Amino acid sequence: MMTVSEITINVVKDWLGVSDGDETALNACMTAAKSRAMGYTGLTLAELDEHEDITIAVLGLCNDFYTNNRPDTAQISMNKMSKSLLDMHSKNLL
Repeated sequence: MMTVSEITINVVKDWLGVSDGDETALNACMTAAKSRAMGYTGLTLAELDEHEDITIAVLGLCNDFYTNNRPDTAQISMNKMSKSLLDMHSKNLL
């Protein structure tokens, strides 16, 4: 397994099943997914790295962002898998 900070463009391409995707868009999706995970949980990148299961949540978010590919992607509901994984580690839940 890998940590969130070890996710690269090639890992995202493999996860999405894309061989020749737009690397600028993929990089933006990867960055946005990591930021969303940090903002949602209240954890730093180093703290996210302590939980390998969060890697799957971030890759799920990459898929959401890449598939929807819309400017209002932040308004789209998080997929249930990513949400449940992030919820387990969130400091932001009441």
